[in-house]
Amino acid sequence: MQESKSKKLLLLGTIIAYALIGIEIVIMISPFALYFYSVYGPILEFFSSSKYLSWTTEFFLPHMIFPDDSIIIGISYLQILFVVGLILFFSAAIPLYYGRFTKKGVVQNSFYSKIRHPQYLFLAISGFGLLLYWPRFIILIMYVTMLFVYYFLARNEEWRMKQEVPEIYEQYIKGTPMFIPGEPGGKIFQAFFGWISPKWLGILSLYVLTMALSIMIALGIRSYTVSQLQVVASNSTLIIPAFPRPQKEVEELYEIISKNPLAAQYLQGNRPPNLAYIFPGDYFLTAIVTDEDRRFSDDIIERFPEVLEWHQHKFRGGLGKFFKIFYNFVSTLGTVETDYDVERLVFLRVTDGDGKLVAQEDVLKLGAVRTPVFLMDLDTFDHEVLTVIEASGNHKWGKMPMPTF
Repeated sequence: MQESKSKKLLLLGTIIAYALIGIEIVIMISPFALYFYSVYGPILEFFSSSKYLSWTTEFFLPHMIFPDDSIIIGISYLQILFVVGLILFFSAAIPLYYGRFTKKGVVQNSFYSKIRHPQYLFLAISGFGLLLYWPRFIILIMYVTMLFVYYFLARNEEWRMKQEVPEIYEQYIKGTPMFIPGEPGGKIFQAFFGWISPKWLGILSLYVLTMALSIMIALGIRSYTVSQLQVVASNSTLIIPAFPRPQKEVEELYEIISKNPLAAQYLQGNRPPNLAYIFPGDYFLTAIVTDEDRRFSDDIIERFPEVLEWHQHKFRGGLGKFFKIFYNFVSTLGTVETDYDVERLVFLRVTDGDGKLVAQEDVLKLGAVRTPVFLMDLDTFDHEVLTVIEASGNHKWGKMPMPTF
C-alpha cells in the first residue's frame, strides 16, 4: 500500500513539474507572468546559479533570433504539433467519455480501434511541439520523463481494466497496439533490453539511455544553431542581428555607435560589453534582454493604440487589453506593412561563473552569465543616435535565465 502511494505521488509530482515548465511560454506573455515567476523563477534561478546545472536552463533552438537556415526553419514549423496534438487529444476524449457515461464497456471505436492509448500519444505529440517552441534543456528532460510516465499510467489503466472486464480487455489488448501501430517501441525494447531482469530495471536502463541520447542530440542541434547565426565580430564585441542583414551594414552601425561619446564611455569603461543584439525598436522579444520599454513606431501605435496603455499597466487588470491587442493583430494581419522607425542595439556583458569577462568565442557557450549594460536607439533611415540608456542589469523578468538567441 505504501509503495503504491509513493508511486502515485511520484507520478503526480512529475506531471505537475512538467505542466509548470510547459506553460511557462503561455504564462510569460500574459498579465500573470509576474505572479508565475514569483513561484517558478526561484527554481530557474537555482539551476542557473549552479555551474553544474546552469546548462539546463539554456535553449537549444533559436527563439528571438531568426537565422536564414532551411533546417532550423523546417524544425520551427513543427511547433504546430503543439496545437495539432491538443486537438487530437480532445478529439480522442469524446468517444472515451461518451463510452464511460453510457456504460458501454471498453471503448473500441474511433482512435481506440487503432491504438489503446491515443490520448497519451497525442499528449506526447503536443508536448513535442511545445518543446520546440520553448526549447529549454530542462523542458527536454521533463518531456522525456513524461513519455515514460505516460507508459506507466497506461499500464496502470490496463491493470484496472483487466480487473473490471478481464476477458473483453484481454482480447482487446491482443488485437490492438498500445501507442503506435506495429509496436516499434516494444520491439526495440525486447531487442536491446528484453534480456534484463527484472523488467523495471530494463525500463530504467532504457530511460537513462533515451535521456542521454536526447540531451546529446539537443546539444548537437544547439551547436548547429550557433554555427548558423549571423554573428559579426567588431573589435571586442560580438554583434547579432535579430533578422539577417548585410554584414557591411552591421559594421557601419557599430562604427556609428563607437563614435558616440556617451556610448564610448561604456564600450571603453571598466566593465565593457562583449555582446550586442540589433532589434527593431518595437520588437516584442526585446523584453527577453532588457527591461526598457520598446520604441513603438507610428504605424504600430496607429494600428494598436491600446498597446501604450497595456505597457504602462501590464499587471493591473490588463487581461482584456492583452487579448484586444491579439485580436486586432489577427484582424489586420497582412493588411498593413510594419515600418520600423527605430533600431535598438542592446549591449551586454557576458561573464563566466566567477564574474570574469569571457573570450569572444565563448560568448554563446552554455553557462555564461549575460548582463545588459546599455542600449542605444538609432533612426533606422539616417542612423542618427536618438538615445543612449544605461541598463538596469535586468530584463522584464528580473534576472531569470532567458534565451541567448
